[in-house]
Amino acid sequence: MDFGKKIQLLRKNHNISQENLALLLKINRNYLSRIETGKSEPTLSIIKGIADFFKVDVASLMDINTNKGSDSEKIRIITEECKHLLSSDLDFLIRMISVMKEEYVKKDTK
Repeated sequence: MDFGKKIQLLRKNHNISQENLALLLKINRNYLSRIETGKSEPTLSIIKGIADFFKVDVASLMDINTNKGSDSEKIRIITEECKHLLSSDLDFLIRMISVMKEEYVKKDTK
């Protein structure tokens, strides 16, 4: 199931409207609608906000299988999967990785 459909299903299962979820996430309802239909990509902070609100793990929300072998195998899979993405999607992934790296640096300095 793609990310947008999963958000829509979670929202409906929790009986929350797009308007209310958008208010909680501090985003525009139209933007949430575009995320649910796959027309827009959410930021990492929105993904985290959705995961926190529905009390789900970000990895499971994004269908990330954390048991796919060694780190080198994971990097190979990521590289292979990224070959088919649009440039804008690659830019989004680079931003996500940069944010994740910053979070690790913050944790290491504490």
